[in-house]
Amino acid sequence: MYQENSRKLIRIIWIQVALFALLLSLFRQIFTFTIGDVSAISNVLPDYFQSVITGFRFDMRVATIAFAPLLLVGLITAGTKYFTYVKRSLTTYSSVIFFLAAAVSIGNYYYYKTYGNHFDIFIFGLVEDDTSAVLLTMWQDYPIISASIASLVVMWLATKCIKQLWKVIDARHWSKRNPFIMALSIIVTICVYFVFARGSIGTFPLKQYHANVSSYEVLNKVTPNGFLALDWARSNHKKSATFKPVSKLAYQQQMQKVLGQVNPVYHTERNEYLEKNKPNVVFALMESMGTNLLVEDKYKGTDLLGALRPHYENDFSFERFLSGTDGTINSIVMMLFHSHIGSISHGSEQKTPLHDTAFLPYKKAGYNIVYITGGSPLWRNLKYYLPIQGVDEFYSEEDIYQAFPESQKHANTWGATDEYTFKFAEMILKNSTKPTMIMVQTQTNHPPYQIPSNYSPNTIEVSEHAMNKVSLDEEKSRKIYETYQYATNALGEFVADIKNSDLGEKTLIAASGDHRLRDYAISLPADLGTAHSVPFYLYVPKSILEHSDYKYQKNRIGSHRDIFPTLYAYSLSDAEYVSLGGRNLLAIDDIETPYAYNNGITLTKQGATYNSNAGVLYPWTTEDGLSVKTEGVSNPTPNIDEEYVKLQDLFINAQLKGFIAN
Repeated sequence: MYQENSRKLIRIIWIQVALFALLLSLFRQIFTFTIGDVSAISNVLPDYFQSVITGFRFDMRVATIAFAPLLLVGLITAGTKYFTYVKRSLTTYSSVIFFLAAAVSIGNYYYYKTYGNHFDIFIFGLVEDDTSAVLLTMWQDYPIISASIASLVVMWLATKCIKQLWKVIDARHWSKRNPFIMALSIIVTICVYFVFARGSIGTFPLKQYHANVSSYEVLNKVTPNGFLALDWARSNHKKSATFKPVSKLAYQQQMQKVLGQVNPVYHTERNEYLEKNKPNVVFALMESMGTNLLVEDKYKGTDLLGALRPHYENDFSFERFLSGTDGTINSIVMMLFHSHIGSISHGSEQKTPLHDTAFLPYKKAGYNIVYITGGSPLWRNLKYYLPIQGVDEFYSEEDIYQAFPESQKHANTWGATDEYTFKFAEMILKNSTKPTMIMVQTQTNHPPYQIPSNYSPNTIEVSEHAMNKVSLDEEKSRKIYETYQYATNALGEFVADIKNSDLGEKTLIAASGDHRLRDYAISLPADLGTAHSVPFYLYVPKSILEHSDYKYQKNRIGSHRDIFPTLYAYSLSDAEYVSLGGRNLLAIDDIETPYAYNNGITLTKQGATYNSNAGVLYPWTTEDGLSVKTEGVSNPTPNIDEEYVKLQDLFINAQLKGFIAN
């Protein structure tokens, strides 16, 4: 009985494994040619075939792991009456596995459509973010019902196939083998099964870095299946929450390597005018204000800047500029706390004060530090975390509704609209009796895209290009445009109000996007200059500029880490601050080799690279534009991103846990 049962089991398990792997591979091909460009793929055919082969190895790894419990339990019970339960559960188990295969693959596709990557660490925002708002957004913006139906259809077809095959296999009978041959056969089966589950017969198992198969980034994104991508995300998330003391020597060596000095301490110039006239400072972190959509501004009269336009065009603005990351909380903690770990505000160290934050120089200079979010006060625990890090006053949607009761009827899924968030910031400034530093976090330009009923959008004509990028019809694409315009218009009205008031000559205003506009497809490498870029707008009062040195070059490379050093330079005199390589973007003499860092790509004066294939650089096509050449060249500085991550890791661990005792 054992021989016959085990032989039947082994056959049906291998069939299920093969079917599961083929199904994942089929989804990969659909994924590849849905998001990829056929002509670009045809130019890298060897890489495409490498993606197919490596991807199938990933699929076989997941497939063998998925059915391993059934195989092991079946082999153990094959000679007992309990094998009956294995037979009964076989199709039910398969149904669950095949449903997950379809659901995870479809989810991975839509995740890419939103974030420009396969499942990664940002997926934990579903739990750590405002979960109800996230789920509502998913329900409104994604085909949840049709995706579920598609997954059920795949499950039904696969299960029916397995049922029929099991009937055929179960009806067969085999002659008895020599026990030694039978034992050897099972051992060989287990060994082969283990090799597939490991993905390799070499020293190391199949790992994440094996997914890097091409200079065409789309192929790197589609090579791993959704299951492995989720597992890598889980592993990275788990690692990100672990902190430990670091070696002071390693810390200083990494600082020297990346920053050119053994510590991250810098000073602003002494400025007598600023000593006597401390200005207010406002920095607005604008939800999804990505350059990837802003390049559509003025298309046949399309207005994406609204009331911000005269300020954006006449003050300082930079567009060769990157967000620190592609997630809101991650960008916030990178700017304010020089950390690459987004969970710092709500993880194990959420009650630990940091020694060096972006707020500290203003705190030392006697400023009142205010943080205003249009969203929930409990989002990522900021209500409780920021006061520990020096914020004097924290305000959220409830405070805005209380100050402006009419704002509540215009509120959206994520909180108070930007118009009233800025009105609240203006109220704080006008009532302030001491120099004030305000950081504003807006919410409106977020899926589901919707403008408040009291706003009438300016002229917008949606381009065919944009509709293809968002994979939506004109009406739904227009909603994205209108929401973007509403947000920038609210910022513009705030800037105008401040400039036209007594505060105009004593308030700096800066604004940037927290990350790219999501739901906007990326074509690589053509979109490298815009895909992860955000604009940086800066207003410095004329009275301060007249008493300061500055030089404006619109094409200077920059990123989020440069925002606060630039603000310090025109608001604080002889102030000490900490930065991981940030610089004053208006300095008379820029550094020799500036670069902009994002956790996905890097920009230099020469061009752009994506960090998963940092050996290739795509040069700028013009001196000050955002387009890059699609033919890559050898990157002279391929390790920038890798070394910068090491620096961030050492810094935040030293901040939280100190140095290893000698």
